[in-house]
Amino acid sequence: MKVDFYFDPVCPWCWITSRWLAEVEPHRPVEVTWRTFSLYIKNQGLDRSEDYWTVADWGRGALRIVEAARRSEGEEFVGDFYTELGARYHHDQDRFPDFAAGLQAIGRSPDWASAAADPRWDEAIEESMSEVLSLLGDDIGVPAIVFDGQYGYFGPVISPAPTGEAALTLFDSFANLAAQPGIWEVKRERTVGPVFGPRP
Repeated sequence: MKVDFYFDPVCPWCWITSRWLAEVEPHRPVEVTWRTFSLYIKNQGLDRSEDYWTVADWGRGALRIVEAARRSEGEEFVGDFYTELGARYHHDQDRFPDFAAGLQAIGRSPDWASAAADPRWDEAIEESMSEVLSLLGDDIGVPAIVFDGQYGYFGPVISPAPTGEAALTLFDSFANLAAQPGIWEVKRERTVGPVFGPRP
């Protein structure tokens, strides 16, 4: 099963869901592709604080690096880079982790960090976003998951991420739910904030 996971590294809910998917991947016949989705680009024109835009712009820089390096560095690079940045940003509370240091930590050239300031890579990010928005609708953000390029949902928004058998049960249930064409929305009030669990 091909699974496209759309992410922005600044979103805490997306980070938690990504850790759940990483827990599931070795135990299910899934091939995860980490796809870019910029909240900076998506939310243009909305009334947000200056701090929001500063953080979102840092996330856009990370996604530019992903798109610049993806073809030559491979898909494994994307997952490793996201994991490294996410651990620093969400667990270590490093407000703006240094891209070059993150690249070096996963054994990649720090030279890719220069792509963060290159707007040419926004087109690739926008193409990635267009694919999921055309499938799931414009009223979504991240996390978003698409199965076999055909169906999916925004979410799941979870906290904390389940582990072990509970993680696999949720994945199986979510994949089956997503395959049902007539289900549009499943939601309940959030009662806890982001719980990140162990640092990867």
